[in-house]
Amino acid sequence: MSTANKTDDAAPAKKRRGRPPASAEDLQVAHAAARDRICAAALTLFDRGGIDAISMREIAGVIGASPMMPYKYFPTKDHLLQELRTRAFLQFEAALRDAVSAPGTGREKLERMLIAYLEFGLRERRAYRLMFDYWVYDSPSRMFEDFGDAIRRQSGAWNVVLEVVEAYFAETNEGGDAMTAAHLIWASLHGLVSLEASRKLVMGRDFKELMAPMVAAIMNGVTPTHR
Repeated sequence: MSTANKTDDAAPAKKRRGRPPASAEDLQVAHAAARDRICAAALTLFDRGGIDAISMREIAGVIGASPMMPYKYFPTKDHLLQELRTRAFLQFEAALRDAVSAPGTGREKLERMLIAYLEFGLRERRAYRLMFDYWVYDSPSRMFEDFGDAIRRQSGAWNVVLEVVEAYFAETNEGGDAMTAAHLIWASLHGLVSLEASRKLVMGRDFKELMAPMVAAIMNGVTPTHR
């Protein structure tokens, strides 16, 4: 065997340069962080001009990425909007559940829940608009196919209202229709928050002035409604 061959045989393997492959956990964290950045940029655009101001190209410009980058994480604008709406509903549900988590009577929890609803609507105006402003998806059937579970989770805040009303009714030991009462409560609270959001409270009373009377009226009027 020649010296050249011996040298070739003995040559050490070349070392790979660069970073080691990312772990699955690191990739998951990076993926979630990118989605958060895209959502944050979308919210910035939403604040400027509502749903119509959100586009994948504009989002890419806000975060300094290529125009196609957002599509790696959200296949369509509809998917991004659904993610924003779902996050808002989860935030709303968490606020209501936090308000009723402390010990107390059914009546005390009901009153705390009413106040929490109104305070959320006043404090988190963007989230409230994302939840309840109406917009049409480009492909509703695909959204239900892709986001069925997430769309169903949007009922979490409503479930809190119903649970608290049912507990209050059970505490009074009076028969009645808790479902109807919960709907009337939801409609009353939503009506006041929506008037504030659309700047229609211009007849002599503002939102903060009406909060306490609204809660008092509901608490005085919530009695089991017989079928």
